[in-house]
Amino acid sequence: MELMIRVAALSLTAALLGLLLRQRSAELASLLSIAAIAVAMGGVLRYTAPFRELTQTVRQMLGGREELLLPVLKCLGCAIVSRLGSELCRDASQAALAALVELAGSFCAFGVSLPLILTLLKRIGAML
Repeated sequence: MELMIRVAALSLTAALLGLLLRQRSAELASLLSIAAIAVAMGGVLRYTAPFRELTQTVRQMLGGREELLLPVLKCLGCAIVSRLGSELCRDASQAALAALVELAGSFCAFGVSLPLILTLLKRIGAML
């Protein structure tokens, strides 16, 4: 809860400053957004310990078989990067580039999930 309040306060402050800066320099407003994201992500990363513990537990349950867990984590990374990237493009009034980033994120997520899909299909085929 404390993290969300801090991130929301940082985001609101950056957004208001960005509105003021945009009148004089759109480039500086975009840089302010990127800086705010970097600071917020630094704070968020400190709270990932439970996620890392859960990942370790799942790894142990899978017997160290990375091919089942790694695609899920990579998919999450694709989603985060494509969402932030597309929103930054939209902030810079580049809607077409934002759509391209989202499309690339979708293909990336599908690409990294293919090994997991193939593993599941093989297991289902073995059960039949």
